[in-house]
Amino acid sequence: MTNTTTPSSLTVGGRVVCTKVPENLVVSPESTGSAFLGATSPAPSSRHVFTIGVLVGDTVSFASLEQLWWMIPRLGKLGSEIPMETQMLLLEVGEESALNDENSSGMTTEDKFYLLFLPVLDGPFRTGLLGIAENELQFCVESDPVVQASQLLEAVLLNSGDNPFELLKNSIKILEKHKGTFVHVEHEKVMKTKIFSGWVNHNKNMSSPKSIHRASERVFKEGGCPPKFLIIDDGWQETINEFQKDSEPHIDGTH
Repeated sequence: MTNTTTPSSLTVGGRVVCTKVPENLVVSPESTGSAFLGATSPAPSSRHVFTIGVLVGDTVSFASLEQLWWMIPRLGKLGSEIPMETQMLLLEVGEESALNDENSSGMTTEDKFYLLFLPVLDGPFRTGLLGIAENELQFCVESDPVVQASQLLEAVLLNSGDNPFELLKNSIKILEKHKGTFVHVEHEKVMKTKIFSGWVNHNKNMSSPKSIHRASERVFKEGGCPPKFLIIDDGWQETINEFQKDSEPHIDGTH
């Protein structure tokens, strides 16, 4: 779909998806129909927060960093519900909630489509989305304090489609080709370790090495598929040896 900006709105496929768009927002269309969003600042800095505009749509689905290791999905209707460090935002745009420009007419509910905002690396700068109380969508770009820039033009990938799953997959492929810094899973070479099948279990009853061993024997060995190796990871990187008795010597690497 064609992505354009007017003095105060962002239009995708003839449909206004953002209002109150600032003048410093830069839209760089791609040949695939997608576009990159960026912005300019009067002064260079290692951290900028730019405004995209007020979202216009039915619902928003987003995934944000809850902790350094965890990302949590959420649903909402307002831009103010989008937390900091949002790493993906999917906007569902329907006829009833969308504003039509003068070139769009006769739309039906079948014209509903999805708009993906995907923050990406722009050179040495990382990007994250966030919403504010005025229901505006913003993006924050930041880098090491010694890295300074006054414009970042490829901070957010904007793409649209009528199937959210295909939209996300195709968007990753667009980034693969454009950035050249990673390979899509469909294009990855098969590694030798891929011939091994794995088993992950978070059974809370497996509270000791013996219970884990018994479970692996029951699941694999009795099923005719004995495990070649076993990795025990408590998931929280604890180093306390809760099974060590007072009379036993200390084991290096634990406390």
